[in-house]
Amino acid sequence: MTVDQTFIFVIQCIVATSFLGTFVTYVIIMILRFRSVQAQRRQLKLNQLIEERILPQFVEERGADELSVSIDQSLLDELALMNKRNRQTLIDTLIRLRWHVAGTNALFLHRIYVLLGLNLDSLQKMKSRNWYRNVQGLHELTLMDYAISDIDILRFNLSEVSELRSAARSAFMRFSKNEPFRFFDEVRDPLSIWELIGFFRILEQSRDTVKSNFANWIRYSRNKTVVICCMKLAAHEHSVEAIDSIEGLLNVNDHALRSHAINALGHLKAVHTQDALIKMYPNQPVDCQCEILFSLGMFRTVRAMEFLTDQFQSAFDFEIENHVAAILARLMRNDQLKWSPSQLLPRKQRILNYYLHEQ
Repeated sequence: MTVDQTFIFVIQCIVATSFLGTFVTYVIIMILRFRSVQAQRRQLKLNQLIEERILPQFVEERGADELSVSIDQSLLDELALMNKRNRQTLIDTLIRLRWHVAGTNALFLHRIYVLLGLNLDSLQKMKSRNWYRNVQGLHELTLMDYAISDIDILRFNLSEVSELRSAARSAFMRFSKNEPFRFFDEVRDPLSIWELIGFFRILEQSRDTVKSNFANWIRYSRNKTVVICCMKLAAHEHSVEAIDSIEGLLNVNDHALRSHAINALGHLKAVHTQDALIKMYPNQPVDCQCEILFSLGMFRTVRAMEFLTDQFQSAFDFEIENHVAAILARLMRNDQLKWSPSQLLPRKQRILNYYLHEQ
């Protein structure tokens, strides 16, 4: 072949390859669109079935009264005919519904999940060698409130995949009958804000979870994120046993940790720390000062109110001014503070008026 023929052949190969690549790309796009349309059709069909057959069986919650859960057998027979893809769609839909109901209706969805053997699908995912499937199975079992043994969960706590460790912690917290937060002893990596949000959601969804004493982790854990997480959980659970351990963090050098401790004391209404907080206020960074002001606003004692009003009138820092103004305005709107400021600077009056009229 001559040089010209070789050049022409190379050009032809490039053109053919580009056409082939374009054709393959369009085929992949068509397949993905087809699958998406099929998934939408399955979801629409399932939504219609739920609207017509499942939702009418929901009952109105009646406080502590327990109602028996009965499921129409014809509904189960109809759902049992679904293929593998439809079964996964059904699991996802039941989980979505589960987030919006509680009590008898939550038990109704749980019974459908178990009677159709969907729990077996989720358990099978936990046995997969693919970590993503393990995470999916753990999430499904946790969110549908299907109990898993501690041993089956703990083996994932040492995984190298952070997503799998996080899913295992949430599942252990939900189902452990002894100490739901025992995994804090083994945590070496930083906990994310999303894990903390997940812990709160599980606590809200399952009020029967065993109460934990977070004091030891706050006092002895070397993982900063575990300490912060435990302080927030203690505040959320109103765990007064943790107050002494939290109070011990007021003198640590880490001001971020100190600010979280001050915030937790405010939520726990540890009024006996009021004098210590006021005394340390002048020497603190702005974020700690804001948390001290917040805590004093939670205490609502006479001295706390006097300190807040004095700080608002004398402060020059923009962030402090706005923070204390918001606290005072909230207290005044709720009739928890009777204060008619006189001789306020026009700028401070505008700031206070802004928060007073904020909805």
